[in-house]
Amino acid sequence: MTQTILPHIAPEGLQRARGRAEVAMRADGGRNRLERLYQQGCAKAILPRSHARLPEAVLVNTSGGITGGDRLDYVMTAGDGAGLVVTTQAAERIYRAASGVGQIETRLTLGAGAELAWLPQETIVFEGGAVARRLEVEMAEDAQLTALETVVLGRAAMGERVTVGHISDQWRIRRGGRLVHAEALRASGDLAAATAGPATLGGARAFATLIHAAPGAAERIDAVRALLPEGPAVRAAASSKPDLLILRFIARDAAPLRAALFRFLTAFRQDALPRVWSL
Repeated sequence: MTQTILPHIAPEGLQRARGRAEVAMRADGGRNRLERLYQQGCAKAILPRSHARLPEAVLVNTSGGITGGDRLDYVMTAGDGAGLVVTTQAAERIYRAASGVGQIETRLTLGAGAELAWLPQETIVFEGGAVARRLEVEMAEDAQLTALETVVLGRAAMGERVTVGHISDQWRIRRGGRLVHAEALRASGDLAAATAGPATLGGARAFATLIHAAPGAAERIDAVRALLPEGPAVRAAASSKPDLLILRFIARDAAPLRAALFRFLTAFRQDALPRVWSL
């Protein structure tokens, strides 16, 4: 599909963005301390001063977006007993691809008793955008993970409609070395048609997946369902597996979905979201 978008541009003549950011936290006498900070290329990690319960890392893609052939790698680690909240400075943007697919690979590692929240802001896919994302998690048996990914197909306020594009999303979560959750999403070609049916998005333009993995997580299913948004603007559902909660959200536009996620996450985590979510 991507080869048919702007085929007159030779792919070998285009500059590609590369970026890698690594942040590792360790526990030290009841406090979280930075153990490793590594930045390469267009990927940066900012560690703002915060009065929140857990330290924050804010990821920045200085290239301004992703197009075909670009690649970002994020490696986030919360060591034994440590905690970390990771977000992005702004929405990630997937621009029209002349050739190839942009790649985003995220690896999260949680030690014994660690807590990590992966809460990036939304990813906006523009007309002709092509992206493949992979989220790999390795966590200890008693660690606690909250992971969110949000995708928006064009900006409704700007009159945008995505008819051609490519999205590939893969999740792999391992607890104690065992695979406890795997899922894959792939839509290519006419995204509007692919997401129009009732078995997909029913014409919604924005959707999110939220996974919470922790000991006893499934026991919270009733409380979680009580926190889900009600009404036609945002539809949501929650299911559970042993020590795992899986939530899906869909909306006609990004704004109501973002507001619903903000309210839900604040109530569910009993903690404020990173301040960049309010900017």
